[in-house]
Amino acid sequence: MRMPVSIASRKGVSALTHEVAGYRVVLTSLGRAVAVVDTAERIDEDLRKVREAARLVVESMAETAKGRSTTLNLEEVCTRLGISIADVHARAQQLQDA
Repeated sequence: MRMPVSIASRKGVSALTHEVAGYRVVLTSLGRAVAVVDTAERIDEDLRKVREAARLVVESMAETAKGRSTTLNLEEVCTRLGISIADVHARAQQLQDA
C-alpha cells in the first residue's frame, strides 16, 4: 500500500498504524518512496530471510572456492529460504512485463 506523507501526517501515527495493521505501507513524497511503515514481526522475518540468504551465498562461494560446488535448483533454494516459488515466478513475470 502506498500513501503520501501528507495524508499519513494528518492521520497521525496511532491512526495510521491501526488503519493499516497487517500491511506494509510505503510513504511517498511527490510520488517517490521515502519511508516504510511495517510491523516489527515482518521486519524481523525479512531480516532473518536476508541473513539466511547471505549465509547461503557465503557457503556457496566457499564451496566453489574449494572446488566442490553443489548446484541447487530454484525449488531447493526457495525451500531453504522459506520463500514461495509461486511468488518468485510471479515477481519474475512482473519484472519481465515492465
